[in-house]
Amino acid sequence: MSNPDVAQSGSRPGLMAGRSHEMTLIMPLKPGGAERLRKKLGPDKFPGSWALDRVGTVHDLRYLIFDNDTRLLFASTYDGDWDAYINDFAALIPDVIEAVFGEVEDFRGVRSPNFKDDIVKYQIPSLYFYSAYPNASVKDVQKALKIKGGLDVVLDAASS
Repeated sequence: MSNPDVAQSGSRPGLMAGRSHEMTLIMPLKPGGAERLRKKLGPDKFPGSWALDRVGTVHDLRYLIFDNDTRLLFASTYDGDWDAYINDFAALIPDVIEAVFGEVEDFRGVRSPNFKDDIVKYQIPSLYFYSAYPNASVKDVQKALKIKGGLDVVLDAASS
């Protein structure tokens, strides 16, 4: 059964549903890279949401080390164009990208002119992609939550 709301994401790998796009990378790690990443990505170590909020188009993102500590999975859902998404990561949080992807074999760096090629060679399009809110951007959700917060204050005051 195919999902008519999902399409290929332009000239880059990955599926899209409305304005949401998926990205999945499976990358080989350098020897010892898994242990170094565990130290960098621990819950109290990774820069976390403040860094990703700077990008402004990330719905979700996760890293997973697997295959006996030899490979890294990066999976993300984002708004907009693939190239713009990668450009934002490189421009807005290059040190975060270097810290993680620097543990990947053959990674030449976020400032390399081959940065996008290094990403694409490990990108694997999903067989299926679902987005609960395919036409709501991260900014749309943030605005809606602000409105809801304001309405909650008014409604709470009216009911007291």
